[in-house]
Amino acid sequence: MYQLQHVDSFTAWSRLISDAFVRLQSEQVSGGHFTATLGATMLGDIGLMRIQAKPHAVQRTENLTSSGDGDFYKVSYQLDGYGLLIQDGRETLLAPGDLAIYDTQRPYTLAFEKPASVMVALIPHDQFRLSQQQVSQLTAVSLKQTHPLSGTVAPLLRHLGSNLPAWDEFGGYQLARNTVDLLATALDGAMGGECHADAKSRQREMVNSYIEAHLDDVELGPARIAAAHFMSVRSLHALFEKEPFSVAALIRHRRLAKAARMLRDPLLADLPVQAIGARVGLADAAGFSRMFSKEFGATPGKYRNAS
Repeated sequence: MYQLQHVDSFTAWSRLISDAFVRLQSEQVSGGHFTATLGATMLGDIGLMRIQAKPHAVQRTENLTSSGDGDFYKVSYQLDGYGLLIQDGRETLLAPGDLAIYDTQRPYTLAFEKPASVMVALIPHDQFRLSQQQVSQLTAVSLKQTHPLSGTVAPLLRHLGSNLPAWDEFGGYQLARNTVDLLATALDGAMGGECHADAKSRQREMVNSYIEAHLDDVELGPARIAAAHFMSVRSLHALFEKEPFSVAALIRHRRLAKAARMLRDPLLADLPVQAIGARVGLADAAGFSRMFSKEFGATPGKYRNAS
């Protein structure tokens, strides 16, 4: 649901942005009376926010990254004014029309020395097509307005930001999902070969893509994946031994994450819960409910009703 909030003090702004995004430390960087406006809407699990504010800076500190308030990527699209983004030892100045990605799991700073307006997309990690390893090479690297790929996504971001109040009524969920996919394509393409630095990374990307494309296959497992990629099961497990998830855990996580997205998709509101489980390869209703509850703390039905 769209909400528009205006504040007339920096203390109120500090509270508001920590509630709307993730926990942040904030600082007013110029004297005088502070005012700011935040327009925000949640489309499924994807947040779209438009900010207009006087000079200030926000910081996600090392301590705050472990506060357990969510694993998100944030994409900032500069509408007016300038912003300085710092993360992972890199920094970039965002001019109007530029965009950049950053990760709430790692410290960052975003500063505006003059009044500015910015569009922010808040994207859960598991809903972004690029891996965390890929994104770690893209943080605080701006896609400039002059880049050819910027023209594919910037007009859509501007349109989304200009019409935030309308998306609840006019199918904004699917538009937000398409925008996220387009962002991943543009960022990946703009950085060229940097995201594909070594053969193991390419192999993991291929396996990840295969898993995502075959989630509805109840027989999907390490043996089938290994055979499809002409490697042994042992080699497959070795490929993922330093990753956050084992192969089996990754399959389960992707299935449940996709089920959660489907449960929150208003276009699928009439699809029975059991049918959603079947579509992600979890045809046993009891097993699906048990695994989903363990992952999300609620049964699929309660999760859908709470969205």
